[in-house]
Amino acid sequence: MKKGLSTVLAFAYVVLLICGCKDSNISEKVIGKWIAVERNDAPLLTNMSHVLTFESPKEAYTTTSWIELIERDDNPSLSKRGNSEVVMKGRKIIKTIRVNPHITVIDEMKVTSITENDMYGISEVKTYIDGAKVMTTKYTARYTKVTANYEQAILGLWEGQVISEMGTDFGDSERHRWEFLPDGNYRFYNWDDGQWKENDEFAQYVIDGTMICCRWKNLGESQDEHREWWVISSCENGVMEWSAIRERPDSATYTSTVKMTKVN
Repeated sequence: MKKGLSTVLAFAYVVLLICGCKDSNISEKVIGKWIAVERNDAPLLTNMSHVLTFESPKEAYTTTSWIELIERDDNPSLSKRGNSEVVMKGRKIIKTIRVNPHITVIDEMKVTSITENDMYGISEVKTYIDGAKVMTTKYTARYTKVTANYEQAILGLWEGQVISEMGTDFGDSERHRWEFLPDGNYRFYNWDDGQWKENDEFAQYVIDGTMICCRWKNLGESQDEHREWWVISSCENGVMEWSAIRERPDSATYTSTVKMTKVN
């Protein structure tokens, strides 16, 4: 009896060892598109989020807003891709992002858990300027898998408004129109004197999976450029909803929602 029990325990140990080794290699599981939703166990503000896409175990790119605020020598405009060189070692993912000839960011993340829908990790991000390390940031992160892609569905003319708390420094509760064009530009309209009028000097957008970032400058001289991220919650049957996690002055977070309908 004891001999039989020992055999069972030994077999169970081998199975666990094999499964553990297999689970330690996450190079296949991470392939695809992920959106950052939490940092240090707290909801991540949508304007500070990003979409991380692993095209292979050696290549990835990041779509984000804050990285584009760093002036790039080669691309000062809104861009979809922050390309990364990737090295995977067991459960560790090392991404190297060359922002421009002077700035390099190395993000080393240890994946603590990964399923088909969620990925948890501990990141250590180091920023270098001309080879000298100037900053190190450590945090825990949670990503969720993105399977929807609204690049084509969003095209066309939409009319809608904020249907919840405002959640933006730039908006209002009035109805507006957005016309998304295939070239990455869009037109934003206000209702004025009985007609729809364009309101911006320029307006561009970038969309990756379910996340969209709008970049615009209002009409008039010396206007600042604005950027704002939203997550497209749904887009079907001529109805589209956006949502975003925003922050109040007291640091409390809440979700703002915009609802639009397709204009034929």
